[in-house]
Amino acid sequence: MTQFKSIINLYFVFLVIAIGLFTFFVDGAELKNKKLKKEAIIAKIIGAIYVIVGPAFYILIKFM
Repeated sequence: MTQFKSIINLYFVFLVIAIGLFTFFVDGAELKNKKLKKEAIIAKIIGAIYVIVGPAFYILIKFM
């Protein structure tokens, strides 16, 4: 558990959020333009999960 606490910091959270936003907006839009609706929906779901889970994981680790 201490290994996770040493790895997880605010930079990690910002990186995870940035990846999530990129996946949601850029990849989702690009896939939608290519008429890949199913993949665009999956990309948006994955992006949203990254944006939600990143900060939640940080909060969980810091309070344990």
